Amino acid sequence: MVICSDEVVASDLDGEVVMMSIERGEYYGLDDIASRIWHLIEKPRSIREICEILLPEYDVERERIEQDVLAFFQDIHEDKLIRIVE
Repeated sequence: MVICSDEVVASDLDGEVVMMSIERGEYYGLDDIASRIWHLIEKPRSIREICEILLPEYDVERERIEQDVLAFFQDIHEDKLIRIVE
């Protein structure tokens, strides 16, 4: 399961999420799709569940959504913006 880190402060700004890592002191801006994923992980969800939610919302193939979601999580996990929980 993936969830937002407690060390991140996030806010919506004109439909996109802007956040700051308290630990790193860095700011991040998320595009529309990344913002949607961020909102989905405000409560713990599996990657599979996230992809199932996104599939009907975007006109792309399952494989593409899975790749994009995994790439997004890899990027933000490196910056400690998410936590992996059981």
